[in-house]
Amino acid sequence: MERIRWIVAGLGLLMVLFAVWQLESVDAGLSVTVLPAGDLPVTLISPDVEGAQERPLVLIAHGVAASQVIMRGFALTLAHAGYNVALWDFAGHGSNPQPLPIDRDLDLLVADAEAAFQSAREIGIISGQTAILGHSMGSGVALAYGVAHPETMATIAVSPVSGSVSPELPRNLLLLVEELDQRFVRNAEDLLTQAGGPGGDPLAGTARRMVVIPMVEHISILFSTTAHLEARQWLEATFGLQPGAGEYTDRRILWYLLGVVGTFLFFLALAPLVSRFQEDADVPEVLPLVRRIGALIAGALGAAILLYVLSGAGLQLNDLLGLLVGGYLLVWFAIAGAISILLLGSTPGRPFWPVVASSLMVFATLWFGLGFLGSYVWLPWILIPKRLIWWPIGFALALPWWVAVAQAVLPTRRLGRAAWWLGYSLIFVGALILAIRLNPELGFLILILPVFPFVLGLHALAAGPYRWRASFALGAALFIGWLVLAVFPLQ
Repeated sequence: MERIRWIVAGLGLLMVLFAVWQLESVDAGLSVTVLPAGDLPVTLISPDVEGAQERPLVLIAHGVAASQVIMRGFALTLAHAGYNVALWDFAGHGSNPQPLPIDRDLDLLVADAEAAFQSAREIGIISGQTAILGHSMGSGVALAYGVAHPETMATIAVSPVSGSVSPELPRNLLLLVEELDQRFVRNAEDLLTQAGGPGGDPLAGTARRMVVIPMVEHISILFSTTAHLEARQWLEATFGLQPGAGEYTDRRILWYLLGVVGTFLFFLALAPLVSRFQEDADVPEVLPLVRRIGALIAGALGAAILLYVLSGAGLQLNDLLGLLVGGYLLVWFAIAGAISILLLGSTPGRPFWPVVASSLMVFATLWFGLGFLGSYVWLPWILIPKRLIWWPIGFALALPWWVAVAQAVLPTRRLGRAAWWLGYSLIFVGALILAIRLNPELGFLILILPVFPFVLGLHALAAGPYRWRASFALGAALFIGWLVLAVFPLQ
């Protein structure tokens, strides 16, 4: 068994190394430059060929609670096709330390796109041919930019929000919309009608088209090969095929998943080094099932209702702790956990060194596998100082809920934990749906709700080898605190 464990750990490590190698290799044949742009972090991706500075420039804008990282699929596809691509982090997002304006003023967001364009010009991109592509919030920026700058030869709106367009502007308008969210389909249909309907001539700048991308929703459309190809073909209809254009299929999500599996194999294979001390742990009191479930439900719903009442008294929920909606989540964790703990009336065992070690292993599994490897694909993971200083507070606020969940779940065996994962995921998502209904200002949470069960499931898997409630709770709070600070915009 000892030999098998080390073989599994070695296999996991090899999988991680292979995944990182593949993720790093997507830039082959490209030049990637981080531009000096003051407080606006801009990245320029160009074909690594002579005369690249004379190629068309495509500006790419991300959506709310995202960053330039998640737009890399479009960027890599277009850069390999021969275009210069500029990406940036809007104020409050990713590595941009400037706070997002409370009203998300469109003029200020368009100014960021203009600054990115100017930065590309200053570094030597001299082509007068420009296009812009944006997702969700960024689609609104793309539409406004295309109208304000008629020299922009193509505008691509992915998951388009509402905007003001006409049959004349923006030029060569392509709308890419996810099949699984009809709200954005309706937005796209309205925009297409405003723009004069489908048809037109790309060479005259009057082309209009809407494409429904099958079997994707608001986030997965960004990883859709079909969406990437539609964007490339639209630009080629506008600018013509670029010299030396290469084929690229974005498979980073597959390499990312391989790396996640490898990370879990590695850490789970090493788990017995710590879990063998579990016989020394205190045996927790097992409370009745109905009491445990009821405590979590009461805490989750009670927190949502209490925060709604406080909002009626003047509390601004969408910018608590200086985070757009993220602060609400952390405060919700604290209140829901406190209520649940009071109803459970049970406390976790006293931490001792194996518990601390196992907590750190749970955190490391998630931090590296889901987070650090994710920085190649979908999120900015390394916290800038303005975010990092809040991590201890985020950990402390998240901890009560996970203490309560640990008290409800453990010492359930592994198969039982799978049922519990489904149960507390449904409780959590249900409470957030209630919060959104009570407080429409939290509405954009609905777009990322499907991600939460996936994240909670990976935590349950990482904590699976350990029966200590404290390690389950501490590992989750450390990771969730970091995740919230990495994802949600500074307000």
